Amino acid sequence: MLNVRLCCRKPKPVTKGIFSPQMNIIQLSATPPPPLRAIPPLTALLAFERAASQLSFRRAARDLSLSPSAISHQIRGLEEQFGVKLFVRGARSVRLTADGERYFAKISAALAALQDASRDMLRHRRDAHAELWISSLPFFTSAVLIPALPEFKRRNPALTLRIEATHQYADFSASRVDVAIRYGREHSTGLKFEPLVTVKGLPVCAPALVKGALRKPEDLAGEVLIHLTTQPRAWPAWLKEAGLSHLTPRGHLWLDSVPAMLEAAEQGLGVTLGMSPLIKARPGFGKKLIAPFAFEATHNETIYLVSRTEQARDRRIAAVRRWIVEAVGRAK
Repeated sequence: MLNVRLCCRKPKPVTKGIFSPQMNIIQLSATPPPPLRAIPPLTALLAFERAASQLSFRRAARDLSLSPSAISHQIRGLEEQFGVKLFVRGARSVRLTADGERYFAKISAALAALQDASRDMLRHRRDAHAELWISSLPFFTSAVLIPALPEFKRRNPALTLRIEATHQYADFSASRVDVAIRYGREHSTGLKFEPLVTVKGLPVCAPALVKGALRKPEDLAGEVLIHLTTQPRAWPAWLKEAGLSHLTPRGHLWLDSVPAMLEAAEQGLGVTLGMSPLIKARPGFGKKLIAPFAFEATHNETIYLVSRTEQARDRRIAAVRRWIVEAVGRAK
């Protein structure tokens, strides 16, 4: 007699597993398989790359138009994702860890490849439409570029300029900009800086203030000083050089652009600092706006023309460079 023993057990529910035909069983898997990709968000990678290249969260924030806390948050997210520290944070500085150095080397190469691919796309589009993008300081735009535009169009009728007047540093990595006009110089990889003109702060005001009580630098104590929000140290530096570090003016007015500052000064609202010698090219200088003092500060800064090193032989860039250099010569 053939005895058959049946063993009946209530099967357990199987939610996830791997079938093995050799063993004819189902092996339960408690841990889900790893994701196919472990690529962090691009915003985090850009924040890390900028902070690592500048060794400064503040400068990285400026380059990406973010706040330093946003940069720190993005990098902290990367560190939590990888379980390693990428930076050693000091009181006033940061430096890369060994893991950070290795990651930076690979991320830089990857982002450079992405940038090259994007630039090729933008270059093909721009070439097809014969356009060139310029990022320029607002005052430089109004005092130098706009008066010279008719000459540029006469020489280059087929080339269309797109000019963005802004105080923000141009992002050559992620924007369409071909040429930038920058006040001052900070290190940027892959960019060519060409000095255009040296400028210094020159106090200017409406003639009515001079007819009143404004005759010498000490008289600024009775006036309102007009400041540019992005250059809070401009007036203190000028007063220090004039030997008036402890001077207290009647008041302060803060504005976000040089043209707005000059307009306020022309309206008699106070005294502001113009960029000498370019201020002399402003329409109305000598009538609506004058320099009240003989004293002239020696501290100066340089305005640069900035472009990508790989575009050094681009004929469009060369044409714009010649035009801007000549325009600056006429404005001085």
